[in-house]
Amino acid sequence: MRAANETPLKHLIPPEFLEPNWRFWSFVFISILGSILIILYKVPVYDGLTDPFYTPTVLILPLVVLFRLTCYAYRKDYHRHLFKHPNSCATDVRLDTKSRGYSGETGFFRVENIHRYFMYTAWGILPFFYYDIYHSIVYTGAITVSLGTVILTINALAVTFYTFSCHSVRHLIGGYKDCVNCPVNRDKKNSIYRFQSRLNGHHEAIAWTSLIMFVFVDLFIRGMIAGIVPNILLIHMGL
Repeated sequence: MRAANETPLKHLIPPEFLEPNWRFWSFVFISILGSILIILYKVPVYDGLTDPFYTPTVLILPLVVLFRLTCYAYRKDYHRHLFKHPNSCATDVRLDTKSRGYSGETGFFRVENIHRYFMYTAWGILPFFYYDIYHSIVYTGAITVSLGTVILTINALAVTFYTFSCHSVRHLIGGYKDCVNCPVNRDKKNSIYRFQSRLNGHHEAIAWTSLIMFVFVDLFIRGMIAGIVPNILLIHMGL
């Protein structure tokens, strides 16, 4: 017999998490399958270009995945569009009922609140993206800039902007204050906070752009190996 104070598992996991949703589970399936294929068919470096998947990202991949998965931008997408709940506060009907109460950061989804701690792991791998750019420029013993170098640079910038437009960064540099615009809080840090707030306004778009670029670089390098796309040489100068 279950103890009186024992909490049933079904009360910890929101019911919508278990609801049939072909879009959500197909996304999970494709993500797992893609990760397995990338691990099995490794292309870490080709023609001086390092696949970002094989930077130290791969060593702490679970932490990086959890950083993205618990991101506020992605939360909105999978809570609203995949689980269909909760709807936006701007709508008249949030679909809250006695059998299906609010399921934001509650129950199982309380794990999303550790997002701010995963943020530091994302900071830690950023220098490696820029080292890969440097390696692609000097690997021949000369200064070489190719189409691949440009793509690596765009990817590194996209990941950087995604990381620093994070809501947790916004809180860290000033969002914890009760009144940011009060005279007592109008200091030099406030200008940084305002800039990051403008960046944060585009966080969702930056999040998806950086994710697409991350995958695109991998496909670009594999396309080069297959002879489908050329790595066009733009600059080549001797040191």
